Amino acid sequence: MEHRLFEANPDPKKPKFFLTAAFPYPNGPVHMGHARTYTIPDVLARFKRMQGYNVLFPMGFHYTGTPIIAIADAIARGEKSWINLFVNVFGVPKEELEKFKEPLYMARYFHEVSKISMIDAGYSIDWRREFATIDPQFSKFIHWQFQKLKEKGFIVQGTHPVGWCPRDKMPVSMHDTKDDVEPEIGDFVLLYFKDKDGVIYPAATLRPETVFGAINVWVNPNATYVKAKVDNRIWVISENTAYRLTFQLRKVEIIEKFKGEKLLGLRLRNPVTGEYVPVLPATFVDPKIGTG
Repeated sequence: MEHRLFEANPDPKKPKFFLTAAFPYPNGPVHMGHARTYTIPDVLARFKRMQGYNVLFPMGFHYTGTPIIAIADAIARGEKSWINLFVNVFGVPKEELEKFKEPLYMARYFHEVSKISMIDAGYSIDWRREFATIDPQFSKFIHWQFQKLKEKGFIVQGTHPVGWCPRDKMPVSMHDTKDDVEPEIGDFVLLYFKDKDGVIYPAATLRPETVFGAINVWVNPNATYVKAKVDNRIWVISENTAYRLTFQLRKVEIIEKFKGEKLLGLRLRNPVTGEYVPVLPATFVDPKIGTG
């Protein structure tokens, strides 16, 4: 660094070459996965310099999103697994760990730790062009990009399924979760079985064509079900399903709650064949899957 070999200054005599790589989340020290991520562009940067290019290789740090907040919350709650990881594996002093309850402090701490590791690795980064995604100039740059894409018609407003955090009330992707868990998005078909009064008992399935052979409807006698007004129609579904429907552009109003055993013996009309089939008990029915 002291020789400033990797600092890219304007030079009209040389062709320009810019490259970057995915910014690290500063919620822990960089590891071997990061070594692979940044060694590849570093090799390319050095190769292009040897070809005579004026190479700009900056580095950013990804402060935005929920991974940093999730870990800070876990430390604030005193979760032993995270505390053990940070103290005994990452070598964070206990007096510093106490400050990690503040997400921004933790991000800045690992920002500096990661930067030192990158310098020690010898990466040919121009550290004058170092930034974080919460820096005002970077945020403005992102806003400008999205505005331009919208003006050109590449971004439109609409609806589509996303992973959703009910606590923070925001969509989440894999990198927004504490352990990089990919949110599962199910795609079920609802078959509207009905009783003689027209109340809907929606059965969720991945194989709707099998409804032709349906000879009964299963419910879990030990699970809690509800009768609810869903978008102005009366449904009978599991309590868990009613809760999840509130995050799916549905208006849900609970009318009553009861155990599944109350439904046993009912006869429901198959929506395709028109035949009435009985409701039977099955403890293998998971009230958290489909409609319960």
